[in-house]
Amino acid sequence: MMSTITGLVGIAAVAVATTAAKPRNTERATLLTAVTQCRAVMDPSARLACFDRSVAALDAAEADKTVIVIDQQQMHETRRSLFGISLPNTDLLGNGKDLPQIETTLTSASVNDTGQWSFVLADGARWTQTDDYVIARRPRANDKVIIKRAALGSFRLSVGGQPGVKAKRQN
Repeated sequence: MMSTITGLVGIAAVAVATTAAKPRNTERATLLTAVTQCRAVMDPSARLACFDRSVAALDAAEADKTVIVIDQQQMHETRRSLFGISLPNTDLLGNGKDLPQIETTLTSASVNDTGQWSFVLADGARWTQTDDYVIARRPRANDKVIIKRAALGSFRLSVGGQPGVKAKRQN
């Protein structure tokens, strides 16, 4: 039982934000605090009863999605899937500085009416070129794509080892 509780406490419990405009509360979620406070109960049977109550409440909240529990791997995968999308600054998934670039492969590329490239990546993300730089060799499916964070919130997309172009995520 204690190892289950310790593992549970080791997982990040994130309360669902009610509005994007509210600043993130840096205090622990009430339900997680209740679980950790049970460790201070001296009587073993009372401590066990405290753990049972608080874990049941946390489990119910996770089941009805008022609390979302994710581990670091899930958080990394979520940040990767959201790379390039402007989100409110809630710091809910970290600041993204530990993900300065992504590497993937190209599914397809086409030129739009303004002469800029549109790219569809292996994960389904769509990016569009925002500058006028020329891509010398036509991008092909399965070309390696590297997208890096650049100055002032912009991104540089390099396809097939060619010099990067400024790009913006579309979805």
